Amino acid sequence: VATNVEWGGNSVEIGYTLAPAARGHGIVTEAVGAVVDALIGGGARRVRAETHPDNVASLRVLERLGFDEEGTDVGAYWVGDPPDEIVSDNVRYGMTAERRKAWLDRPLQPPAEVTLVELTNDSARTYGGLATHRTQRAFVSPMANSFRDALVPPVNDAGELVVPWFRGIEADGVAVGFLMVADVSPTEPDPMLWRLLIDRWHQRRGIGESVILEVAAMYRARGCRRLLTSYGQGRGSPEPFYARLGFVPTGQIEDGEIVAALDLAS
Repeated sequence: VATNVEWGGNSVEIGYTLAPAARGHGIVTEAVGAVVDALIGGGARRVRAETHPDNVASLRVLERLGFDEEGTDVGAYWVGDPPDEIVSDNVRYGMTAERRKAWLDRPLQPPAEVTLVELTNDSARTYGGLATHRTQRAFVSPMANSFRDALVPPVNDAGELVVPWFRGIEADGVAVGFLMVADVSPTEPDPMLWRLLIDRWHQRRGIGESVILEVAAMYRARGCRRLLTSYGQGRGSPEPFYARLGFVPTGQIEDGEIVAALDLAS
């Protein structure tokens, strides 16, 4: 692992690279995390980093360490000279010493209680602020899209409006996620897990699995035989997560996504 550090008053910019043969083992995350903590321990108030928007591996390193995405500089990076120069955007990440401490202190253990709650006028703003990591947005719709579809649902293949059933997800009384199901109807006997978002500060705690098991039990009690979902493919796809819970691809593709089903009858 190679890192470089540029001091600028209380703010520090870091960069890093890793030999190709050593990639995929979490080495760079551990190394950069140690550098960040050493810098903050030495008095740095803020650490920042920049990377290409398509460099998913680098983005995920910063996300795992608790960096906040702060924006994108459009056309800010270029290599070579016209007419052959390559121009790209630059994604900016940053983290204060206080945010790093909060990230390290966040709950990591499974919650004692996971509950599905109705959204209210007072709680909608809190749930609307939940968000995944940048690298997960290709697979998980942001809250603004979910609220839009809940308010103005689309039409299904039979020409009927989809019936959205949605709930906030609480873990030990804290808002941590959002769930929405396309409910059963006369032409749609199988409920479709439409949206599942767990906020980036509460991932890897088993919350998503608890929610799906609860939803599956609810629809099993209603006599439904399958719970459907769909997902895209690629690095960071939730496909392994759903496969681990027993979802099996049906062979159907919907809006470019694989449709999978969980058997509720067995």
